[in-house]
Amino acid sequence: MHAAFKGAVWHKLGRNLFIIALLPHTAAFIARWSISGHVPLSNMYEYMSLMSWMAVVTLLWVYFRYDKPAIGTFLSPVVFMFMVAAALLPKEMSQSLMPALRSVWLAIHVSMAALGAGCFLIAFAASSVYLIRKYVPVDHAKARELQSRMNKSAIIFLVAVPLGLAAIMSIIGLAPPTPDSHFGPAGSSFNPGGFFASAGMTFIFSLLLLSFFWPGKKGTDRSGFGGWLFISVVMSFLAGGLIEGLLLRTDWLGLTHDLPSADGGGVTKSAWLIFEFFGVAYVAGLIASFAMFPVLKAISKLPAERLPISLDLLDEISYKSVSLGYPLYTVGALFAGAIWAEQAWGQFWSWDPKEVGALITWLFFSGYLHARYQRGWTGSRAAALAVAGFLIVLLSFFGNYFFGGLHAYA
Repeated sequence: MHAAFKGAVWHKLGRNLFIIALLPHTAAFIARWSISGHVPLSNMYEYMSLMSWMAVVTLLWVYFRYDKPAIGTFLSPVVFMFMVAAALLPKEMSQSLMPALRSVWLAIHVSMAALGAGCFLIAFAASSVYLIRKYVPVDHAKARELQSRMNKSAIIFLVAVPLGLAAIMSIIGLAPPTPDSHFGPAGSSFNPGGFFASAGMTFIFSLLLLSFFWPGKKGTDRSGFGGWLFISVVMSFLAGGLIEGLLLRTDWLGLTHDLPSADGGGVTKSAWLIFEFFGVAYVAGLIASFAMFPVLKAISKLPAERLPISLDLLDEISYKSVSLGYPLYTVGALFAGAIWAEQAWGQFWSWDPKEVGALITWLFFSGYLHARYQRGWTGSRAAALAVAGFLIVLLSFFGNYFFGGLHAYA
């Protein structure tokens, strides 16, 4: 509302509503702690709730430190989306924890990892606003011609190639096996799982192709279109994932988690599950993009007085958020996690999928900080890295559903 109508009253109203909403959010955390008798960090719902709480606290700090409401324009719907996603997860409180969770390192490990991820969420929001605001169309003919070529490339590589290859793989029988998948109301026998898994693989392949065939020579003024397209695809994909969660929750969608083992004596976790999930999110994101693209484009065209925040300040907020989240995540996810793993499982490192995901996240943000310190990466490149880094955080977070491992109980 503030971005649309500019009035300061909307900024104050939004800020005050965030403060008011933070109180019951905090009270809910304390109440779960009191009722369960332990720190409420034993499942993914509680982790995501704490991560969103940290993001709101950090946002309020940004409000009072910089007095720039533009970050809230983007972060508030993202936090809302995460709380909706959390609501789709099991929310039951554990009255008695399994032995592996009965440790003081539970609070240290999970809370600091969640707080660090909350800071990364702020960086994601600031970087997203940066990439959207960077897209300022130029009216001269040459820029319009370049933008037209970019639009065509995006349609080819983000729509035609993935869907076309997925359809071909399904027709000729190369689609991955997904015997338990279904789409439709309960009892439906319609099984597009093979197509979705193929679409997930070909979508990732098409993104790699797009990076090589992106039109325009080096040094060409692209008017920020690449950054705008990047964040548009990311937001559409996240919206598609939320739609997929709703479909899974209401049993309108089923995915294949297990396949018969090679020896025929049991079952094994499907290696195609992650691609099937990506494929559904991709197709749902394409549908969501019809509403997402016009909104993001309208925001990018808002005059500076409507979103009075400079690109340099957005870059600074993103950098400081990562700088705050990085040590929290390092100590919590890696060091405290390793100590807890040694107590619970007898070894500091076991190459568990969740451990590997945390390591990849840490290495990625280490590379982000190195690129800023040593290579001077700022602006669009740093913003794209911050967005990609948070996507890695999400993949690591939801990895329990796809990769199993010792963290599957969480």
